[in-house]
Amino acid sequence: MNPSSRSEPTAQERLWRSLLFWLSAVMGALALVDLDAGRLAGAAGDAGVSCLMFSLVNQFPMVRAIIGAASRRASPAKLQEEAERLRSAHPWSERIATAGWILLFGSLLLRALGVD
Repeated sequence: MNPSSRSEPTAQERLWRSLLFWLSAVMGALALVDLDAGRLAGAAGDAGVSCLMFSLVNQFPMVRAIIGAASRRASPAKLQEEAERLRSAHPWSERIATAGWILLFGSLLLRALGVD
C-alpha cells in the first residue's frame, strides 16, 4: 500500500463512502419513524444498523487492505499496522461501531422479551 493511496481516496472509495453515509442516514430516519410509531425494538435495531454503517465510512481503507491482502498475500503485521493507523486517525469510529452493536443486541433482547 503506497502513501499516496492513503491520502487520496479513489473514485470507487468515494462512491462507497457516500453510499454508506446515505444508507446510514436512511436507517437513522427509519429509526426515528419506528420510535415515533412506538416500535422501540425496531428503532433500536435501525439505529444500530445506522451506527454500524456510519462507522464503516472511515474504515473503508481497512476493508480495501484486507481484500488486497487476500489477493497479494500481504503479511498480517502490515494489516495490523494499517488497522492501528485507522484506529488512531478515527477514534470515534470504533466507539460508534460499539454503540451500533449494543443497539442491535438491545433490539434483539427487546424482541425476545416481547416488546415491539
